[in-house]
Amino acid sequence: MRNELLVIEDADVHLSILRKIAAQAGFSTTGVSSVDAASTVLQNRHFDCVTLDLSLGERSGTEVLQLLAELKYRGPVLIISASEDDTLHASVRIGNFLELNVYPPFPKPINLPLLRQTLKQIAGETDRQKLVRAAGW
Repeated sequence: MRNELLVIEDADVHLSILRKIAAQAGFSTTGVSSVDAASTVLQNRHFDCVTLDLSLGERSGTEVLQLLAELKYRGPVLIISASEDDTLHASVRIGNFLELNVYPPFPKPINLPLLRQTLKQIAGETDRQKLVRAAGW
């Protein structure tokens, strides 16, 4: 089973790295580079996991957190950003307040082995949930 990952990242080099790590962990990826593009794709497709950069040009990734809450998205959200630690943790608190499934943040430069391991765990859990739903349990 291939899981779907939405990567919201405006730096091409980071997007490329995230796509490669995600593929190694069992995800197909869709990449977008703006809040508006994220909004469009989230309203039209289902994703098993979302990675989110907090700095998206003139806009903030926290706008995406609000959108995810409005859409009642329940999948894992991984914040991956070069923002200061205080900003990273504040964003996680915002996500938790919005009742999102926000994981501890990944500061840039990204710890690639830890990200790969986290995505593999998410993929495994998502696969188990899909099997349970398919079996009607």
